[in-house]
Amino acid sequence: SGANFALVAAFVLWLMQFLFKDIRSRLIITGLVLIFFIFLVRLTPSVLRAAVMTTVLLIAKFRGDNSLGIPALGAAIGLLVLLDPFQAIDPGFALSVLATAGILLLAPRLNELLLRRIKWQSLAESISIPVCATIFCTPVIVALSGQFSLITVPANILVSPVIAPITVLGFIAALLSTLLPVLSSFLLAIAYPFAAWIVGVCNAGASFAVLQFSSVRFFMAILLILAVIIWRRYWSVLILISVLILGQLTYSRMTWPGGDWQVTNCDVGQGDGLVLNLSNHRAIVVDVGPDPVLMDRCLTRLKIDEISLLVLTHFHADHVGGLTGAINKRRVNQVWISNNHQPASAYEKLIKLIDSTQIREVSVGEIFQIGSSKISVLWPEKVSQSFALLPGDGSMINNSSIAVLIEMSALKVFAAGDLEPPVQEIISTSKLMQQVDVYKVCHHGSMYQFFPMLDRLKPSVALISVGKENSYGHPASQTIGEFMRRGIKIMRTDKSGGIAVASPNKIRVTGKDWWQIRWG
Repeated sequence: SGANFALVAAFVLWLMQFLFKDIRSRLIITGLVLIFFIFLVRLTPSVLRAAVMTTVLLIAKFRGDNSLGIPALGAAIGLLVLLDPFQAIDPGFALSVLATAGILLLAPRLNELLLRRIKWQSLAESISIPVCATIFCTPVIVALSGQFSLITVPANILVSPVIAPITVLGFIAALLSTLLPVLSSFLLAIAYPFAAWIVGVCNAGASFAVLQFSSVRFFMAILLILAVIIWRRYWSVLILISVLILGQLTYSRMTWPGGDWQVTNCDVGQGDGLVLNLSNHRAIVVDVGPDPVLMDRCLTRLKIDEISLLVLTHFHADHVGGLTGAINKRRVNQVWISNNHQPASAYEKLIKLIDSTQIREVSVGEIFQIGSSKISVLWPEKVSQSFALLPGDGSMINNSSIAVLIEMSALKVFAAGDLEPPVQEIISTSKLMQQVDVYKVCHHGSMYQFFPMLDRLKPSVALISVGKENSYGHPASQTIGEFMRRGIKIMRTDKSGGIAVASPNKIRVTGKDWWQIRWG
């Protein structure tokens, strides 16, 4: 975090005073050490943010002018967003900026007030910094989680005294680990009690009360009203900010899915509709949802004129009901189906709409190439009678869904219709199975999942195509919990609308309501 960078910088600056009298020389050496520190902890977006924010705080501190901090913070925000525009919708970036702004704007004033009653400067700072950072970050925390822990500020105050020794000892130990491993281990042993203290505070605070916000919209409205009351003299500025936010939301919606999208989960209600970009207005489409209008609308927004491959995983209505919309005014080159043609009415409709020469039954082990994309079929088996021998609660139709692993130039995607635990367990041991970037979750995230398959897939993003407030209770809370426990980013159409993935860290969504913050 930025605090770790600031502590390392402060430690190095303290050492440099014994070697250099010139403050500029100290700052240059400190900058070089920080560059080394960045590569030590790996160059990731969060590390880059922390480095820039630390630089902002150091500039403000060593110029002795806190007013310089805000312009520097603005410059840092502009630079990072210019280099990576998706930082603008990243929660970590927002929290980092807000925490830094809170420390710059509010902490000096609160620190001054505390010093009137508390004579210890270090104690006043240890209180003012976490309090002000929390105040500024709370709106985003509540918007993201719908809750706020009452123990947050006290816990931060309790652990703040040990952060500095842990950071400094850990940094020195890392430097000495290859040259003097025994000394490095000794320093880490000294740091251990401090680290144990942090764990103890976290464990003790876990049982404290948490404020739950049933309506984030209501909470944000209260914040807006308070802002108007507190800064009523600046009502014109607030109106301007509101107009800019609304304009951004409108522009964001208009520019969805973005020119670099690779995979899009269409918002088709309670059903599946996955689109993979082949460029030049061509796509692979996996299922077409229950509603022709919604599927047609999605493909139109994606500017798809040609469906190079249409995969109908099985013939349940929530996967094939939107067929007429998908093929409306679009060329379809090839259609894949499984060897289970039930319900018969849906299969007969397909035969009427698509030339039989374009329809192909596929089975496990087949591998195809479309342009630069490789498609491997992991299910179903060739003999449909084997479905009846599968144990479990899933239906024969669900368990005959086509499962495909699609390797694109930028992403790997796995989709398997409504396959349930018996088949998921079988294909998780397949030689064709491999780690993917995006997993279209089976059966709309229902409770019927073989969760060890996730350890084989190791997806970065899980797409759950599900209808808002559906009667099935999809997705199941247990399923969501298993994904969260593994650190997999969950994107749901009932919460986010249409989901366009450019990369695991670059995701655009249409949003279900105009007011929603659409975090990537």
